[in-house]
Amino acid sequence: MQKGVFLGLVTADTVYYVPQHLQPNQKVKAERQLAYAGGPAANAAVTFAAFGNEASLITSLGQHPLAHLAKVDLADHKVRLIDSTDRPRRPPILAAVIVDLSNGERSVVYSNTDSRKLRRDCINETTLEDADILMLDGFYLLQAVQMATWAKARRIPVVLDGGSWKEGLETLLPLVDYVICSDAFHPPGATGIEGTVASLRGYGIEHIAITKDGDPIIAHTGGELCEVPVMAVKVVDTLGAGDIFHGAFCHYILENDFLISIERASEVASLACTSLGTRAWIEQEKFI
Repeated sequence: MQKGVFLGLVTADTVYYVPQHLQPNQKVKAERQLAYAGGPAANAAVTFAAFGNEASLITSLGQHPLAHLAKVDLADHKVRLIDSTDRPRRPPILAAVIVDLSNGERSVVYSNTDSRKLRRDCINETTLEDADILMLDGFYLLQAVQMATWAKARRIPVVLDGGSWKEGLETLLPLVDYVICSDAFHPPGATGIEGTVASLRGYGIEHIAITKDGDPIIAHTGGELCEVPVMAVKVVDTLGAGDIFHGAFCHYILENDFLISIERASEVASLACTSLGTRAWIEQEKFI
């Protein structure tokens, strides 16, 4: 069993599955509705725990009744929650997700994440005690930089989920060992994938992967760029696939090299797209 620490965003998600994309002023009955914890750090932690690992999640949820569904979901999936919100009575970040069953694509509406903060005393050097890996999603940057600094001193690998560029990331990147980002991640002044890779290498990062939905992943390691193929599947739901990728990568990288870890994490994420929601794949043991 490996121990992973995840710091970042958690939301309370309600997901509606509809037959096709809604038109203006249209009302439609959902084919199915799910509710659980969402957000990049949450889904990655659940995935890491699904492999039989120990996952600790530092985030901001609070005591509001709407936070309860996210807390129950995380507990059900054996994620240790360290709830460190600075305003516990405020509602959690809420997300309403609409998934088009005709193609698996989704639309997301969520409440403001900028005003969410963690207590300054929520972490200390013992937070990483016995940790094997640290994953950050770019949120709660003050704590992320401090955690990454401690991880660096302890030689604990640091993984960054780069969904999109966030202000201040330039202070975190020199402390990161692995960046797994989408093709929507654009450092200031960087143009295209080669520009993104060059920018990240400028921060001293040598292991980089850029996902492009169902297209081959662009990976940089050992000073070279290469493509990692993505397994072809019948897509039912792409929700959370990137987060699942990151959690699976954190599992595999502790025992494999970078390219093998990218390939295997991609397989897990692809298979997760063949079922509804971000949890059903866990119940199918052959996927693990």
